[in-house]
Amino acid sequence: MLIAIKNALNTVPKDGAIYLVRKLSENTGFFVTNGHLLYLVYNFENIDHRSLLTDYLLLTTDIEIHSFKNNQTFSSGKYNVLEFLPTDKGYDENNLESFVNLCISHTEFMEGKSFVRFFFSLNELFQDPKEQQYKNLVGLYGELSFIKYLCQTTLVDLSDRWHKGGSSDKYDISMGTKNIEVKTTATVDEEVTIKHAQLFNSDQNYLVVICIEESCSGNTLNQLIVSMQEDPHHYNNYNFALNVEREKKRISPVDADNKKFSVKSIEIYNAKEINPFVEIPNCVSDLTYKLDLTEKRQIPESDWKKKLDDF
Repeated sequence: MLIAIKNALNTVPKDGAIYLVRKLSENTGFFVTNGHLLYLVYNFENIDHRSLLTDYLLLTTDIEIHSFKNNQTFSSGKYNVLEFLPTDKGYDENNLESFVNLCISHTEFMEGKSFVRFFFSLNELFQDPKEQQYKNLVGLYGELSFIKYLCQTTLVDLSDRWHKGGSSDKYDISMGTKNIEVKTTATVDEEVTIKHAQLFNSDQNYLVVICIEESCSGNTLNQLIVSMQEDPHHYNNYNFALNVEREKKRISPVDADNKKFSVKSIEIYNAKEINPFVEIPNCVSDLTYKLDLTEKRQIPESDWKKKLDDF
């Protein structure tokens, strides 16, 4: 099934017509139009017309469809349509497979019923909560801004060291026993959330705090990414390309293309100099807290450039 759908997405003419890929039941099936995958269910529930758009799905109910090219298996009439939207890079294979499997299950176990409720269930599965998506957006914008800042001020490109072990890596930028953790805030608050054991340990760690603000004169995340990808001399490595795509999946594509930010400040600290606790009792673990950096000493930019040579 999945192979047939992927082949259809690549080969079906993009002429605005709707082409049947696979019939699932008398009332449901997969179709392709203009490179987009559709799941159609005959509107036997008599759902009123409505249209809802999310980051990955477009729901359109009670839409008149008169005929299907290549196969007249389905009669003309009113249909409910669930369109799975690709990103600018196309379909993620894992997401595509999940969508196909869930639509098949909807046909097999629900017989195409409760179509709108099925849409909302899918929507919850295919995206993080909005609040978390925004946090991911802010965090990624800050990390990329710092990497670009380093290139512009020191000509040192650390993009190949960024999330070297993936999104779950212990540090944002890893260089053996020397590491950089980036915290991004979109508020004027001087506090940042710290996982104590992550930052304060036997490694030589540095904390970078980036303050950004939403600004019409700023850049979107996608604009920032494009500016880095188009640089002929920096960021040209597989690790960077892979992690950009991985991190973008955790963010609303609408926000990535529309919310604009400007960098207000970049502050760098030596973790050993800002540790608020001399010793943590053995009975305490997974300690997380907000750390006020107002009175903490920053590393001057001139000293930071020298330290990069050691890296």
